[in-house]
Amino acid sequence: MKAVIEQKAVSAQALAQDLTKAKSLVVFEYLGLNAVALTALRKKLHQANAKMYVAKNNIFNRAFALANIKQFTDLAGPNAVLVGFGDEIIPFKEINEIIKNNKRVVYKNGLLETKLVSSNELASIASIPGRSGLYSMLLSCLQGSIRNLAYGIQSIAKQKA
Repeated sequence: MKAVIEQKAVSAQALAQDLTKAKSLVVFEYLGLNAVALTALRKKLHQANAKMYVAKNNIFNRAFALANIKQFTDLAGPNAVLVGFGDEIIPFKEINEIIKNNKRVVYKNGLLETKLVSSNELASIASIPGRSGLYSMLLSCLQGSIRNLAYGIQSIAKQKA
């Protein structure tokens, strides 16, 4: 019995270390997802520098306490936690896509940086492009003005020649 308690403490400590490094996290009830869907989700998250944890609620509660995250208390039901380390929006996009496809999956709470994200805000955050998408939009805006200036100068050069 003592070994089991020690193993739970080690698991909670490892999860707490990842939670302190996280830029965003999402807690959801994964009831209704089969093993194939969970494996596909884990692969997508792994490619996007994020992780998914499935554990007992007691371990989650201990890890949240160790990581000093007070927004999530008294979890009930089969819960999973998505933790984003790179792009903050990826966990929200993934869970929003799953909720659209599976009505039994329930979004509980999310944390973006230090702000609590309610279920009402989930869809609006999920619609935001990822970090790379935002960078490409900014670059396109910056290039647009320079491109138009270059076309203007080129047309003037053609008229003068």
